[in-house]
Amino acid sequence: MKKYTLRFNSILLGLILVFAIGQEATAALFTFSNTAPITINDNAAATPYPATINISGFTAGIADLNVTVTGLSHTFPTDIGILLVGPGGQTVVLMNNTGGINPISNVNLTFDDEAVTGVPNPIFGSLASGSYRPTNLAPADSFLSPAPAGPYGTRLSLFDGTSPNGLWRLFVEDFAAGDSGLISGGFGLQVTTPEPSTLLLFGVGLLTISVWLRRREM
Repeated sequence: MKKYTLRFNSILLGLILVFAIGQEATAALFTFSNTAPITINDNAAATPYPATINISGFTAGIADLNVTVTGLSHTFPTDIGILLVGPGGQTVVLMNNTGGINPISNVNLTFDDEAVTGVPNPIFGSLASGSYRPTNLAPADSFLSPAPAGPYGTRLSLFDGTSPNGLWRLFVEDFAAGDSGLISGGFGLQVTTPEPSTLLLFGVGLLTISVWLRRREM
């Protein structure tokens, strides 16, 4: 009788575990930043070039990635080009040849594939703080070395499923003469990764207990 009870318990726990694995994983958000200022030099690469963030310790891939730029000021924003390069060499232009022609001061931008609109290019008024999709209105532009040569990606989903571990590089360049600016608060990465669901962890715990009980009853 004990033999059949153990077999039934093993089958039941196995079914619980399979069901648990099939549940949708929860997500965890991690934020990394480099708050050092980035000086946007006139018609030249920024200082520093690139700005960097180094990430380590992850075992799961990226489920979603957003990028923040804090304290952006410029006398002619449409001159600005911003390129993100991931640890695996993936490239995405966050903004280029957009942002309008009127001066901006201390604007905070979040680049998010799920944002409602791309970065606007207003003739009247100025670029406001907010969340925008990556926007490249001059795809033929190539950033100065040591930035990789184009063509460049246009969506942050390019990083989905890849490891966040390694060196992330942000290349900022001013593509026309006559104006300059500053990113006073540097840039940041918002990395979302999947985590095992609560039910999955519960199933693993039950399986562990089952193995322990079986050894005691043998």
